[in-house]
Amino acid sequence: MSSAERRAGFTLVETLGVMLIIALIATLAMPTGRGTGRGQLKALALETADLMRRERVGAVLTRRLRHVSVDGDARMLVGDGGKGVAIPADVVLDVLGVNEAWAGRRSLVRFETDGSSSGTVLRLARQDLAYETRVNWYTGGVTILEP
Repeated sequence: MSSAERRAGFTLVETLGVMLIIALIATLAMPTGRGTGRGQLKALALETADLMRRERVGAVLTRRLRHVSVDGDARMLVGDGGKGVAIPADVVLDVLGVNEAWAGRRSLVRFETDGSSSGTVLRLARQDLAYETRVNWYTGGVTILEP
């Protein structure tokens, strides 16, 4: 075998290097999953629970009724304290316990000055995944149920 024939091919290391570069480029070029994933949906449920807890504590401390309402046009949950939670377009919000109109929006839950509430269940869902945020009507306690 002449020296020209030995130089004609690629070595194993060179071939593996090219394959590694192609794999990295393919990973970067692949579109990432659009929409809300499992982690983002759980984070949204935690933000929702945090908003409810803040409004409950605010009602007790200020000795004034506090509401959490839904703004359908802006796709947001809004508390009297000024905080809000945006609901992504691909997430479905199911509500049990909408009982009154308040400030031009639908009030989801009302927190009394003693910490109790009107109670509600919010279900945040995307495809086959859902989280429920529950507000106890008697204690005002907020819990999250995971799938």
